[in-house]
Amino acid sequence: MNKLSILLTIAIFATIGCDKLMKDETILVDDPELQAFSEGLNTDVGLSKKSINALNDALNRHGKDGKHRRDPAFLWKVSAEMQGKLSNEEKERLFGWMDDNNVPYLYGGGMDAKARRGPGGDRGGMNLQAVFSILDEAQRESLKSIMDSYKSQMEEVMKKAKDGTIDREAAKAELEALEATMRAEIEALLTDEQRQKLEDMQAGMKQKMEEMRQAAHDAMVSALEMTPDQESGLETINNESAQAQKALMDKAKAEEMGKEDLHEAIKQLIIDRNSKIEALLSDKQIEIIKIYTALGMQYSKHCGDKRGDKGGNTGGSR
Repeated sequence: MNKLSILLTIAIFATIGCDKLMKDETILVDDPELQAFSEGLNTDVGLSKKSINALNDALNRHGKDGKHRRDPAFLWKVSAEMQGKLSNEEKERLFGWMDDNNVPYLYGGGMDAKARRGPGGDRGGMNLQAVFSILDEAQRESLKSIMDSYKSQMEEVMKKAKDGTIDREAAKAELEALEATMRAEIEALLTDEQRQKLEDMQAGMKQKMEEMRQAAHDAMVSALEMTPDQESGLETINNESAQAQKALMDKAKAEEMGKEDLHEAIKQLIIDRNSKIEALLSDKQIEIIKIYTALGMQYSKHCGDKRGDKGGNTGGSR
């Protein structure tokens, strides 16, 4: 390098500073999956270099070494940071689809009744994957025969209900009876030792699911800096919404409400619930929730749901 070039280089560094030159370079994400997430988000939303760097920096710190796949606080931490980094225009683009389609706040991860069920659901259903794992080869063949037999019988009942040979309530009763009988036949395959092993496995899964739900809830509370009153208020809103939704579904099952009316009623229920949450929380908290929801959808779109929670969501209320 000649003397003139050296002097020019020194002059540039002195004028704009080394730190600024470093900041102008785009920060890359170490994890290929998170890099795809970042690039996909930028393509869909359009972020400034400053916002992309802030996002990638947060992804690197909170998702390093694959932590994003097992840490329910991952997206909450990123969302809380990005709330103060994104411009108003970027937020509008990020929230656009959600606002247009009345996406429910904090859905899943413990908010809805379905998410609170343990292995097998509220009815105490059998976890067939766990059963299959403890059977020997002969037992597995027997299980397959049982399943095939009851599948055919259940399909026949549903066919009768569809063509009007039997009514809805009769079909429901027959299906429940078939399910109970099938479960009894499967349980009869098991030895005492296998039954105990299955019970231990299911207890362990239930405990693990509860721990995951609690960790997701704690991550949400921490990211939003929620007060105890806000926590209890959100739980009340969720319980009221769940009861209202159940009442609507019961009406639909009893054929007291058509599909279109049910759709509109559920839509209004979501709007009302969102409004109550907006009244309960601050504008900053709502923005973090919306960023969290949007990032969760973007993650699912560009990386697949590899964090173990449906729809990309990892947090919710108890």
